[in-house]
Amino acid sequence: MLIAASLVAAVAVGAVSAAVLLLGRDGDGGGVRTVPPSSVGPDAPDDSAPRPTATSTVTRTPDTVRPSTPEAPENYRIAKDPRGFALAVPKGYVRETDGPRTYYSSPGGVVRIGIDKDTPRAGTPLAAQRRSHAAGPRDLRGYRDGEVTGTTRNGRPAALWQYTWDGSGADGGARHTFDLCWEENGRMYHVWVSSPVDRAGEARRYFDTAVDTFVRR
Repeated sequence: MLIAASLVAAVAVGAVSAAVLLLGRDGDGGGVRTVPPSSVGPDAPDDSAPRPTATSTVTRTPDTVRPSTPEAPENYRIAKDPRGFALAVPKGYVRETDGPRTYYSSPGGVVRIGIDKDTPRAGTPLAAQRRSHAAGPRDLRGYRDGEVTGTTRNGRPAALWQYTWDGSGADGGARHTFDLCWEENGRMYHVWVSSPVDRAGEARRYFDTAVDTFVRR
């Protein structure tokens, strides 16, 4: 298991005149293009066993002894991405790209798992997420329930940003996003999951699994 967290209190950030650094055209965390929604989805993964989350405390394994390819839970598969990483995604999810961003989406694009890596921005992951949160009301229609929480990943500083917004026209309704940001090997990584609000619990399970199994290759 990869995620360990020592939470600090959620930080409420006032309005700041700054651009959202990592939002895509449809407002998903690391930037995912709009895909027409659909009610069709893959077989639900077996989530009966508890999973660590980006806000839980778990034991970590140093990167130096981690396997190059993680194991897939039941009803997931390991996506060995040509962009140099691997992670577990639900079976049936399809890979697409949007510039430097990669994502795996359910049939019809209702739920989207995104990955982004870039050169580090100014400041820490927590500072980057706070800037995005501060710009949310300006750049995301109906932005609400935004929260940024400091945590760690593999002993490195990280930040979890989650929020709800009204979605784009093609989304057909409000969406919720979970977005974890951290720096590793000279890169700023984001792993996020975006879904309709009524599927946020399911999306959180996919998010926890994606973050737990993410490795550089």
